[in-house]
Amino acid sequence: MAVYGYLRVSTKDQNSQYQKNAILNYANENNYVPITFVDETMSGAKSYKNRELGDLLNKLSSEDILLVNEFSRLGRSLLDILEIIKVINEHEAKLIIVRDKLIIGDDMNSKLLTTLFGIVSEIERDLLKSRVKEGLEAAKARGVKLGRKPGPAKSKLDPYKGLIQEYLNKEISKASIAKLLGVHRQTLYSYIKKYKMVKNDLS
Repeated sequence: MAVYGYLRVSTKDQNSQYQKNAILNYANENNYVPITFVDETMSGAKSYKNRELGDLLNKLSSEDILLVNEFSRLGRSLLDILEIIKVINEHEAKLIIVRDKLIIGDDMNSKLLTTLFGIVSEIERDLLKSRVKEGLEAAKARGVKLGRKPGPAKSKLDPYKGLIQEYLNKEISKASIAKLLGVHRQTLYSYIKKYKMVKNDLS
């Protein structure tokens, strides 16, 4: 059995030491030692597959334990967190959320919790779809022509450029945005890169 601690902060100005201290205290109290830490500076809106977390999940084996201080360290979206939990379960490992003393493994309570997460994620997905639909209807009411425009330089995502920016500002993952718009994620990534679209800090 291997024990891992995952630490993440969004910017270099932040410090992950408080996360590490909390995990170390929990690990020592429950004899989860020795522990190997993975510490990275990366936005939680970025897919776990493109973070060190993705490499860590691929290392997990049966009965391994992954300690995280809180759910938000894994990701910003419940959809993303649910996907991470599924990957951990597939490796027959355990996830422990230290702050809540919550153990997610292969037992019945964990399965019920994962099912609940799935229900909540479906609600979140439906709410996002509803907001997309409302945004499209509002754009149509303003006279914006939806759909693919003629000409090789046009993209089918052009009518949704404002929505895409709005969702980036809300830190919705790009993978989730691609699903909502019904396009391949690489199509969305290329569009965002082409127009150099980034999150606008509105706070």
